Parts: sequence; C-alpha cells; structure tokens
Amino acid sequence: MKGLQLYTVRSCMTDSISAENTIKRIAEMGYESVQLAGSIEDVELIADVCARLKMPCIGILVGIDLCENYTERLFKCARLVGASDIGISSSAKNAEMAESIIKRANAFAKIAKNEGFTFSYHNHSNEFIRTENGKTVMELFIEGFDKELIDFMPDTYWLQHGGVDVRHFIEENSDRIKLIHLKDMKRTPEGVTFAEIGQGNLYFEGIIDTAKKAGIDKFIVEQDKCDGDPLESAKISIDYLKSIGL
Repeated sequence: MKGLQLYTVRSCMTDSISAENTIKRIAEMGYESVQLAGSIEDVELIADVCARLKMPCIGILVGIDLCENYTERLFKCARLVGASDIGISSSAKNAEMAESIIKRANAFAKIAKNEGFTFSYHNHSNEFIRTENGKTVMELFIEGFDKELIDFMPDTYWLQHGGVDVRHFIEENSDRIKLIHLKDMKRTPEGVTFAEIGQGNLYFEGIIDTAKKAGIDKFIVEQDKCDGDPLESAKISIDYLKSIGL
C-alpha cells in the first residue's frame, strides 16, 4: 500500500475546500491512503474531509501530549476514517527524556489497544544520540517500549541522517515494524536536505526489497520541506515508486 503523510502538503490544506481539492488530487496521483498529522484541530478537519471523500487513512501521527490531552477526540477521528494506528514522535535526546517517553508511551499504548488501535513510534535522528549511559535513545526505546504494545515506524531520511544503515535497522527490528516512511535525502552545497523519492541519494530499490522480505507492505511517502509545489513533489515521488514496481 502506497500512502502519503499529509504533513507533506500541509500548506495546501488551509480549510475544508482546499483540503478536499488536495485529497482529490492525491487520489488521482495513485496514492491509496493517507496518514494524518498536526494539531487536534488539523486532524479533525482533515479526518472529516477524508471520510466524506472515502479516502482510506492508514493512521494518525501526532505527539504524546496530544494523545494524552485529546484522547477521545483523537480516537473519534481515527474511527471516522478507519485509521488503525496511532503514532507518535518525540524530541528525546537523553536518557531522562527517553525514560519519560517510554513511561508515557507504554501507558497510552495500553489505552489505545483497549480501544482497538495499534500504537507506533516514528523516529527522527535525535534518537541516535548516544546518551550518558552509553546507549542511544533508540536503544533505550527498543528495550523500554512494551513489545506487545508498541511498534516502530522507521523514517528512511532520519535513519540516514542519524548515521544508521536503513536496511540493517529494518532487518533488526522487522518483527516490530508494520509501515515505513519513505523520504529521500539529497546533498546540496549548504548541506543535506529533503528530496522527492528517487531524486536524492538513498537506495530505495534496496530499502523496499528489504522491507518486503521482512513482510512489510505499507509505505508512506513524506517530504518535510519541498523546493516548489508540494503536490508536484508528491507526484514525483509516487511516479518514481511506480517506476520501480511498488
């Protein structure tokens, strides 16, 4: 399944009309699902539009604060669009922050499971900072998150940005991965930045092959920043994925 994380096209969705037009264009490109993100108000707005357009929603990605503060509203949105997964990310960069996220995530994941949802953690590159106890934040998460309750949602760009071998991470944690964020990285004179899939330097044929061999079949395109029209970037990415047989 090929989906789009709607954070990619957030600037195109400022109200229900622009959101509806954007979702329609995404469907026309060939995206089979979307993943919601943003504030609770953003999530509610887009969930309503997706439900009206019958656009499948693979999940909702937010922060642990939103999960805790708007639990019922979040679950209501997920049910409205048929989203099965609730995901979070965090800015944890030391052992103390990691332990706090572990405790809160385990507690909320139990609530989510009781309500019929899976729960997953989406990485950036801060999780690969080595902490004062000698372990990376990600190693602490892998050890501390309840294996029966929390999966991982690896992001290819941020794994690479953190100095991690993308395919090795997938292989090592395949039993706890159900979907992957596909995001490319390009090098510019100013440094590394985001790129449309196939326009950067990540080896996506190999990454996708590794994921498929691990039994993973849900792929979510995301581009945090686009040089031009985000919708055009979304189209470039899915056209590339189609060209390599995904």
